[in-house]
Order: sequence, then structure tokens, then C-alpha cells
Amino acid sequence: MERAAPSAEIVPLRPPGVEGAHRPATRGGRRGRRLRQWRSTVSNSDLAAWSAVAAFSIYVAIALAGGGGRALTLTFPAGCLAVALFAYVRSPATYVGFVFWTWLVTPFIRRVFDLQFGFHPASLLLVGPVLATMVSVFTLLRRAQSLRGTTYVPFVLAMTALVYAYVVGLVQQPFVAATYDLMNWGAPLLFGLHLALEWRRFPRVRTVLTLVVLWGMLVTGAYGLLQFIDPPAWDRVWVINAEMYSVGVPVPFLIRVFSMLNAPGPYAMFLVFAVLVGLPAPQRWKFLALALGLTALLLTKTRSAWVAFMVGGLVLQFRQPLRNLPRQWVALAVVLLLAAPAITHPRVMRAVSGRAASLSKIDEDRSYRERLAITNYVVERLKHNVIGEGLGQLGSAGKLQVSSARKISVTALDSGVLEVFSVMGWMGGMLFTFAMFGVAIPVVRDRRGHLDAVSNGAAAAVIALLFAAFFGNVFNGVSGMMFWSAVGLATAGRSYALAVAQARRYSIKPGTPLDPALVRHIPAA
Repeated sequence: MERAAPSAEIVPLRPPGVEGAHRPATRGGRRGRRLRQWRSTVSNSDLAAWSAVAAFSIYVAIALAGGGGRALTLTFPAGCLAVALFAYVRSPATYVGFVFWTWLVTPFIRRVFDLQFGFHPASLLLVGPVLATMVSVFTLLRRAQSLRGTTYVPFVLAMTALVYAYVVGLVQQPFVAATYDLMNWGAPLLFGLHLALEWRRFPRVRTVLTLVVLWGMLVTGAYGLLQFIDPPAWDRVWVINAEMYSVGVPVPFLIRVFSMLNAPGPYAMFLVFAVLVGLPAPQRWKFLALALGLTALLLTKTRSAWVAFMVGGLVLQFRQPLRNLPRQWVALAVVLLLAAPAITHPRVMRAVSGRAASLSKIDEDRSYRERLAITNYVVERLKHNVIGEGLGQLGSAGKLQVSSARKISVTALDSGVLEVFSVMGWMGGMLFTFAMFGVAIPVVRDRRGHLDAVSNGAAAAVIALLFAAFFGNVFNGVSGMMFWSAVGLATAGRSYALAVAQARRYSIKPGTPLDPALVRHIPAA
């Protein structure tokens, strides 16, 4: 009887020297092996969380296509909360990625929905990302004892300032407006604190956040280019209905790009955070995403973001070990080469050059004169209003105020520093300012975190966004998510690096108490 050929499953197990041991694997065998290797690194909890996110995404797509009707106004926020809770329990890393994506795509979902069912100035769809992010409050409750460490003092000071502003807002503003504004300010802060407290999961969270910002730049950058060339109908209609004069005329090659978000400013803050975190990322395909991100950053025409990105880039270079600098420069050169065809296009050059030229003639710029007038007005008001206006007056929360039986909108200030003191008063503003110093000083002085490239990017993003705070509010909404995520990621990287360094110094044996010297140096040990 003829001997049967050995199966492909047994061939790799043969010892060297046996006939057939070096037979090359088939393409199907390699694919199967890669699938098994990937599956071995993914838990059932991760798969369950991904399935929930996928099912919710499919439902939203069907609803936007006309299958859900107006019910999406209620089911979308409820779905965001339910999926976030499920992912938080089953797969914390998936929860982090899901929250980020909700902030990035919800304004786009809202515009498509408004095109079909009519514009509403205070859409309930925008509550979805806030509710999903608020789930991170459970981390605060679980690890409340850790807040006694000096590492988390800036978060505590910032939360105290927000509570003070909320109490003032309850007295001076409507309850709904003050409460929504508290969530809009507090949810990003809680998310950053969640990242900082969960420093033990730093390697996994770092991987997830890196993938999210790279894919986010890829998707939103491509959509931003499309928006610049030919704005879709939902974007044009929304700009007109929302009276978004700051984005310019919603026609090809004249609109200021805001991609899937709701304004050029928040989108620019996302791009600053994403490019600084993505540039030192280990993924080999990052160059295309970074090129699209840099091109979109130029097309937002947000001058403060341009300068903030340059500040962050300098910080990133100074924080890198010398051996990593050539690699960073090569990566940046590749990104610039990939972005060159789009950046040097005559239409793009014409759109960007006019905006950039205004920096050399700042005294003649209309936006600068308006900001100066607003600054003088707010400073005069602060002299006579020490306690502040409270939460609920400025920004999107102002749309929830009712005056003469109609909803009104209050314009946000063009400076995050002014808005902090206007909302929180002198006492709350000083607490918040101390919190920002507590955030910035460890970033500047830290040395251990320099060994991790992504932590360096997050630290550079913290300094860059703090610089941008002088020209816009980066502490709430989408911009707040970027700022506090950068703070949380940098803090987690610093705590993780300290724990690893101390673990190498002291012997750790399973089942034996930790050395008191080691416990003293590990946050929340």
C-alpha cells in the first residue's frame, strides 16, 4: 500500500535533519498560523466587546440610511452608554478606543441625521460621547485611595475648581445648562484620570491609543481633503443652519476644513495631539496617516494650532534620547515627502499662504482685533465679578438656555485662560491654574519616561495644547479630550516607568509582601 503523505500540521514539528522538515509552508498554512497567533493574543472578553461595538456601528449605519428614523436621537446616546459600560467591564482597552471614536464621528453622524430630519441647535446626539466618557467615573470610585498620591494632585485641583464653578452655575444659570456644561468639562478630565490611574495597563492602552490616533488621522484626513475639494451636502447645510461663519464659505477650495468634527479649532487640536503621539509610534504604515494629518492641519487654517504643533515638535525632539533623534528626523522627512504633492498644490498653497501671511501683519488682522476687544471686555468684567459666571453660560451649554421662549446661543471666548477665569472666577481660576502648573512641571522635569517614545509624544502634546490654551479653550469638549488624554497618557507612562525601574532594583517574589521601599515609590501600589 502506498504511504500517505505527512500532513502539513506535522511537518513543522519534525526535528532538523528529517526528510520534509524544511518543506516551505503553503500560503494557506501561513495564513492559518498567523490567525492562530493573533487569536492567542485576543481574549474572549475582547471579542465580546468588539462584537458589541460592531453591532452598534451597524445599527447606526442602518439608521442613517433611513432605517431608524428619528429614534436615533434617543437610541444613539443610550447605545453609546450601554456599549461603553459593556466594554469597560469586559475589555478596558476597547473602552478607551470606543470613547475616542465616539468623539471623532458623532458630529458627522449628527450632520447626516440633520440633513434628513431637520436641523436642531441642541442635538441630543452630541450627548452620546459625553455619556460614554462619563463611565470612567467608576475608575475614580474604584481607586479613590490612590488620589492621596502627589501624582494626582493636579486632577484633584481641577475637579475642585469644576465643582466650585458648577455650584455658582446652579445659582446663576439654568440647571440643565449648568449640568451639561459640567459633563462637557468633567468627562474629559475623568477620562484622563482614568488613563492615569490605570497605569498598570499602560502597554495595552498605549497600543490602542496609538492605533486610534493613526486610523483617526487616516480617516478624518482623507475626509478633510474631500471636504476641501467638494464639501458634501450635509456639511454645507449644517454650516449655513448653524451660522458657522468661522469656517468661511462652504464651497470648494474656500472652506476651512473641520472634517468629521464640528469646527476647525477642535479638529486642529485633535491633529496636534495625533501627530505628536503618532510620529514616534512603531507602526510602519504610520507615514501615510501622518501625511494626511499634516495636510489637514494646514487646511484647518488654525494659526494657533500651527504654532502649538511647532512648540510640541520642539519639546518632542528635546525629550528624545539622542540615539532616537536620527530615526525621528528620517520619519519626519518621509512624512513631508508624502505630504508634499498635496501641500504644494496651487489651490492648497493659495488657501494656506493668505492665512499664514496674516501672522506677519497681526495688527491688521480682523480676528486679532476682535480677540483683543473681547479680552479687554472680559478683563473689565472680571474686576467686578470675582465669583465668576459659573458653568452653563458659554459654549454649547449656552444653547440650552431659554430666553423669551426661544433657545439662545452664547459664543465661547477665544482664550482658554479667559474662559477659565470667566467661568470659575478668581478662586476657581487660581485652583485650575495651579492644576495646570502641576501638569506641566512633571512633564518638563521627568527623565524616566523619556525611554518610551509614545509617552514622549503625549508629554509634547501636553505642552503644545497648554500653549494653544492662550488662543482657545482646550479644556472641554473634543479639545478637552485631547488635552486630558495627553495628560493621562503621559502620567501613566511616568508611573509605569517608575514602577519598572523600582521592580528591577528590588526583588519581588510571588506570595511575599512588597518591600516598603518599593511600595513608597510605586503610585497606588
